[in-house]
Amino acid sequence: MKLSNPTKIIIALFLLFCLNCHTTMAQDSSAIPTLMAIRYMVPINQVPYLSVNTKKKVGRKFEPVKGISCSVYFNDTSNHNLLGKTVTGVNGEGKVAFPASFKATWDSLTSFKFIAIADAPAGEEPLSSDVTIKKSILTIDTASVDGVKMVTAQLKEKIGNNWVAVKDIEMKLGIKRMLGDLTVGDAETYTADSSGTASAEFKRDAIPGDEKGNLFLVAKIEDNDSYGNLTIEKSVPWGKAVHTQSIFLKRALWSTGNRAPIWLLMIALSIIVGVWSTLFYLIKQMLTIKKLGKLFDENASSSK
Repeated sequence: MKLSNPTKIIIALFLLFCLNCHTTMAQDSSAIPTLMAIRYMVPINQVPYLSVNTKKKVGRKFEPVKGISCSVYFNDTSNHNLLGKTVTGVNGEGKVAFPASFKATWDSLTSFKFIAIADAPAGEEPLSSDVTIKKSILTIDTASVDGVKMVTAQLKEKIGNNWVAVKDIEMKLGIKRMLGDLTVGDAETYTADSSGTASAEFKRDAIPGDEKGNLFLVAKIEDNDSYGNLTIEKSVPWGKAVHTQSIFLKRALWSTGNRAPIWLLMIALSIIVGVWSTLFYLIKQMLTIKKLGKLFDENASSSK
């Protein structure tokens, strides 16, 4: 079918429009810079470490950027203040642990500045990020007020030689579970009062614990500009004792060998017996046919 001139012009304009949109989107995507952030992390009963995260906006959401080589420094970017180097993984995160040589500096100061410098991604300028952290300590405790179980947490920062409570800090008070923390009460976060204490009523009385009914209470401060990410936990006997019985030696569908159900073994055995019986029957019939064929040939020969 031959196209008319107006139709050809419309198709050409449409193709040019699509090409221009594609070029513009590609340029915009390449013009979006990679972002980098450094975070201070204090996990439960572990040495603090620094987390470097790199990401880039693709479309309407941020995607992690892997393979970015980063150097992390303390206070300034001189070589003797280098804490370590890392390369971001598939989740866009790299970690640098504090070296043992940093302990003396840690003990002598009350605040710390950490600087992350990264190699320039393709077509971009070098990346840098810094964070200043105040030395702090997070504690968790429990109390009983008129028979009501309470969970309390307090954050203290070091000022001079003293530890001073910090007020108006948002904390999470929860119960450690396998798939995440469950809040102890109705709210997601709790604010520290004038004494620096955040408290919440424990409303999870029926929650299962271990065999002795122990639960792990968790207090967290997340992504705070001055104190970073802090986590602390405490074991309490506030859960429901759960006694699990092993069914490994019992007969069940998921068991193997001699622990399979009797009826399942009988079905399998009957199938095997049936199959082999059929095979033997067919072999016997074939031998019988062969024997009858020989008798027929002998009778035919003797009748001649």
